[in-house]
Amino acid sequence: MPASWTTRVWQEFRAGNLTRGYRDVLLTLATYGHGGSIHPSHETLAERVNCHASTVLRALQAARDLGLVRWSERRVRAAWRSLRTSNRYRLIVPKEPVTPGQRTNQQSAGGGESKFKKEAREGSRAALAAMLAGAARLPDLLAARRQAWEGGRARV
Repeated sequence: MPASWTTRVWQEFRAGNLTRGYRDVLLTLATYGHGGSIHPSHETLAERVNCHASTVLRALQAARDLGLVRWSERRVRAAWRSLRTSNRYRLIVPKEPVTPGQRTNQQSAGGGESKFKKEAREGSRAALAAMLAGAARLPDLLAARRQAWEGGRARV
């Protein structure tokens, strides 16, 4: 377990960039290091820290946003299939100094959201706005049908 990385996690926690749960998840992650290979599952970390697997995922995303962790997926061969297993984690000590207040308001309330998720949500809102604008330019088919119906009834 890299002592400087652990120190950095504590610094980020004290600066208000990590919650207690996130800090505990990250410090527990560091205990799984075996010869440079770290690969516990989210469920294993959650059980060890006594939290939910979604908390583990949010903690890892927050650590990625802070530049503390990188990961890549691992795969194993099972007959003709390639199955995804736990991730392979790499602990990184950022060179930049700790900047307090990097968490968003939603993260500090406990419902953390990574910047990638936020960008995707904002992109979805922009796409929805474009679709609604396009729909507003279309003719009102219901009004046209109603008008045709009323015109046909008036002739009888």
